[in-house]
Amino acid sequence: MKLPSFTGLINNIFSTCKRFLFPIIAAVIGTIFTILLAHLPFNQTNSHHWYWNAVMSCYFAMLLLIALTVFAERKAFNNNSKFLLQLFGILLAIGYYFSLPDEFMMISTIRFVLFAIGFHLLIAFTPFITDGEMNGFWQYNKILFLRIITGAIYTVVLYIGLALALLAIEKLFAINVDRNLYFYLWLVLTGVFNTCFFLAGFPKTYTDLEENTDYPKGLKIFTQYVLLPIITIYLLILYAYMCKILFTQQWPVGWVSYLVLGFSVAGILSLLLIHPIRNDANNKWMLSFSRFFYFAIFPLLILLFFAIVRRINDYGITELRYFVLVLALWLFFIATYFLVSHKKSIKIIPLSLCVIVFLASFGPWGAFSVSLNSQKNHFVKLVEKNKILLNGKLIKAGDQFSLNDRNQISSITEYLVNNHGYQVLQPYFTQNLDSLLKHDTLSTDLFSSAKTTKLLDLLNIKFVSRWERGEEFANDVKYFNYSTKTDEANVMESLDGFDYLIDNYAAQNIQKIKTYKAYKFEKDSIKVCFDPQKNELSLTADKDSSNIFALGAMMKNLIEKEGMGGRQIKRSEMTVSDSNAHYVYKLMLKSISGTNIEKHIQINALQATILMGRRKK
Repeated sequence: MKLPSFTGLINNIFSTCKRFLFPIIAAVIGTIFTILLAHLPFNQTNSHHWYWNAVMSCYFAMLLLIALTVFAERKAFNNNSKFLLQLFGILLAIGYYFSLPDEFMMISTIRFVLFAIGFHLLIAFTPFITDGEMNGFWQYNKILFLRIITGAIYTVVLYIGLALALLAIEKLFAINVDRNLYFYLWLVLTGVFNTCFFLAGFPKTYTDLEENTDYPKGLKIFTQYVLLPIITIYLLILYAYMCKILFTQQWPVGWVSYLVLGFSVAGILSLLLIHPIRNDANNKWMLSFSRFFYFAIFPLLILLFFAIVRRINDYGITELRYFVLVLALWLFFIATYFLVSHKKSIKIIPLSLCVIVFLASFGPWGAFSVSLNSQKNHFVKLVEKNKILLNGKLIKAGDQFSLNDRNQISSITEYLVNNHGYQVLQPYFTQNLDSLLKHDTLSTDLFSSAKTTKLLDLLNIKFVSRWERGEEFANDVKYFNYSTKTDEANVMESLDGFDYLIDNYAAQNIQKIKTYKAYKFEKDSIKVCFDPQKNELSLTADKDSSNIFALGAMMKNLIEKEGMGGRQIKRSEMTVSDSNAHYVYKLMLKSISGTNIEKHIQINALQATILMGRRKK
């Protein structure tokens, strides 16, 4: 293999910079602002939020300008037209910068991610937006895909080499190297070097790609022997779960939506990877697998619809639920298209997804407007139900709020404040919320619940945090963590009538295996066993007497009374007594935690004081 000459390397760098001048400038400026943002003390990042806005705008500009450059090249525009098109892209990026808020808002971050995905998809099909040239389209994206992987490998290897060089200089020459320099080096390599490297490998022409029949052997091996078998395994797992639902008549758990989406997207990607060789004589099975795959995902999409619609009916629409629902509809469209259509153009995949992503990012039909309206309606229903909305304005609440309603109104208010800003609730308050909350915009905690707490305090409603509500990433998994109140009387006051004390008994659920602990006293001994499968704690003082405490039933009663999440409970509610012919026992729980999955309680850890005494004869 002939190595490139130094002159050829310089010429390649120069031609790349000339061809993609404005995208590279955007990448350099974005990297500079990223370094400036990283250099700031953490407590100043929110007050200098315009740095982050500049980074997002530069990334926005880079992707858009690459797409416009590719479009202009394919349409054979002259230099003046190319420049005007690039100028148009720069003006759009500047307009995007001025549209961003001067403080962190989740909605602007999500919209930025949507734009980034949309522009990546735009780059993927822009040179081949017209009919035909299916092979050219595939070869073009193959080059980009391999270039991204190669660029990532080069960047990592180069960073390791240069980082080790800095370390060697520091150790050998006793030079103090700023630790931040290693991070800045990584930012420069990923922001500038990786971008330039990727653009240097961009196809020079697009018309010749249609005649290219090159197919990497490694890609075929990976897809045929790794990716497709994994997809088949996941298909079997999902169908087994669907059979379980039909047999048990239980609603699907929320996270199955993400598994179905991940499986479907991975399956479509694998079919795209084998597209050029699907008609080869030795690969006829690939066509059969393709039809089988699109047939197979229809029942799974029904499962997905049930899972997400259940969440929407219970809690309304949020951006995440909106995206899951839209992706499910898109998958239904794609599966129907490839089963029914005679053309079966793979271009429809990035093209349709790009349109959906951009449409979801703005307008009354977009994710943000639909989610905002849904959650506001849910909020109004809750306050009307509890009769604290009078003539369109909120009034102070009494004691009528149930725990469930407090959980919901805390969750909705927190969502509205964090994602859309507290201003969206101003129409319901007589107080000026700016005067109450404006100074909180300088808070260093981007997801602080301080604003939500202040808003609910105005209504005399105690805010329930995410932890207290038992919310986690898996919506159908609820966590509880109960502990006794710290200001209650010392345990020594409860020793009357008992002979022995075990003060710090602790047990954990270790792979659902029983754990035994033995304690010896002057005349007696006791064996304590925690059974995580039955949620039971047994106390055995001799061979013939064993007392069992049903902790699962105890937790069920506490959950129904106190709700999920973190709670401090009265000692009397965390204490249970039992006895037999020879001994009396008292179990005083200090803390207990676990999960409640589909109403199945599982205790994971507990700490307790155990009192034991001989029966008086």
